[in-house]
Amino acid sequence: MKKSKIIFNLIAGCLILIGHSALAQNKKPNIIVIVADDLGYATTGTYGQDPDRIKTPNIDRIAKEGAQFTNAYVTASVCGPSRSGLLTGRYQQRFGSYANFDSQRGPGVPASEKVMGTYFKKAGYTTAAIGKWHIGVKLPGQHPIDRGFDKYYGFNSAQTDYFNSPILFDGKKKVKKHDYLTFQFTNEAINFIEDTKDKPFFMYLAYNAVHGPNQVPKEYSDKFDTGKKGDNNMLGMLAALDDSIGKLLDYLKEKNLEENTLVYFLSDNGGLSYWYKGNNAPWNGFKREQWEGGYHVQYLMRWPKMIKAGQVRNEMISSLDILPTSLAAAGIKASKKDELDGVNLLPIFNQKETKVVHPYLFWAGSHVPGGDARPKSDFPYKKDNAPPSWAVRSGKWKLVQMMGLGAPMLYDLDADPTESKDLIANHPKIVSTFKAEFHKWFKDMKTPIAWDKKHYEMLKTIK
Repeated sequence: MKKSKIIFNLIAGCLILIGHSALAQNKKPNIIVIVADDLGYATTGTYGQDPDRIKTPNIDRIAKEGAQFTNAYVTASVCGPSRSGLLTGRYQQRFGSYANFDSQRGPGVPASEKVMGTYFKKAGYTTAAIGKWHIGVKLPGQHPIDRGFDKYYGFNSAQTDYFNSPILFDGKKKVKKHDYLTFQFTNEAINFIEDTKDKPFFMYLAYNAVHGPNQVPKEYSDKFDTGKKGDNNMLGMLAALDDSIGKLLDYLKEKNLEENTLVYFLSDNGGLSYWYKGNNAPWNGFKREQWEGGYHVQYLMRWPKMIKAGQVRNEMISSLDILPTSLAAAGIKASKKDELDGVNLLPIFNQKETKVVHPYLFWAGSHVPGGDARPKSDFPYKKDNAPPSWAVRSGKWKLVQMMGLGAPMLYDLDADPTESKDLIANHPKIVSTFKAEFHKWFKDMKTPIAWDKKHYEMLKTIK
């Protein structure tokens, strides 16, 4: 072979390698949003779990290989509204969601609202929604298959039996037999990725663990000896969840997908009041409450290609940020008419200083004192039609009121994470500003789709 031809072949080979490298670098990322259900803030090792009680190496792995947020929130302290905000990237009050609704019958998130699947399917992604849906399917256009998801395997309710669900569907076809749901959802997720071949994928993987009923394979509950069968089951459910997440992460690594896959992990709301003491530490309160324990949640992100490992971020962020961050990662531009309330988080990873992501965050909806621990007979109302509460957070300050139970309260969360020292008498200007900001925000919110309208009218009086 002539020397000139050898040189030409070497150059051509290098150009091909460079081309492949550029394609690999420019390939759109895969995206997986993992949502746990009712998982308390301090239940994993990353967020302060006692390793003698349980270890969660796989959830912790997401933090070690990515970023952990200490100041992260969801938009409600109960499942349905929280998931409605997360999936749309919009405060759910914009379309009238203030409390849980019976999603088996309706009404659910209006079909006019775009959810995550819609954006990514239109951009050429293969999409899946696996697990707990709980934002409605009964009205035209509400089913996941009709909202941009190529695959749906899950159930549309607050909870279901883990071993024999009567409301589990594959697409629109009822599933008759299945594995323990935490394992089944993991296997469905892996099968979905396997079937996508070389196309980028977006997956919403919403486990129902550790929500009730407290069911787990015996080999998992037998790992624990707390002296309480219920606690053994709860910890077993968490161990099964952690193992499942590990199986998924291992699969991504085995298939050389982990480098360019953006993974989120968060809980849909705070922990349950009947779990062990301290499961929401250091926050006060539980699921269904407007205290921090209701919606200050675990929140992790991992994308080895773009996010430096081992970061602990203190920015105040929201589940609303997942959609705009994912769109930015995929190079998808949302239109102004979509009116997303979240923020793209990717720029914060390029700086050491804590950045102000949200000047204010807002909450408005039902409040059930005592969470799920108190029996229904204790209340003069149904839990999903409870009186209103509202809150505003900016910087270290939080203004909160459970209407009908008392006046607004102001807390310095940096100094008082348990919300035990009301400082409202000392800071009238902050109170006035926060009320004005809430009023400005709430004027655009819609009447309830499944909540007493009088509660909505009460919130309109905040000025």
